[in-house]
Amino acid sequence: MEVVINGKSEAGDFSTVEQMLRERGLDPYLVVVELNGKILQKQEYATKELQDGDTVEIVQFVAGG
Repeated sequence: MEVVINGKSEAGDFSTVEQMLRERGLDPYLVVVELNGKILQKQEYATKELQDGDTVEIVQFVAGG
């Protein structure tokens, strides 16, 4: 399967949004995910299946000074 993640095409065997995040080393509770232009609720990450050609935007909040 090939999806576009933050503007870059990536191939992988992603079944759900949560699996894709974990494979990237990201904590699902610390990011916001937009799938095909729609912001997902965190409870959707475990059940929302990715499809070939999907576009995913991942936003991480960073604290600092």
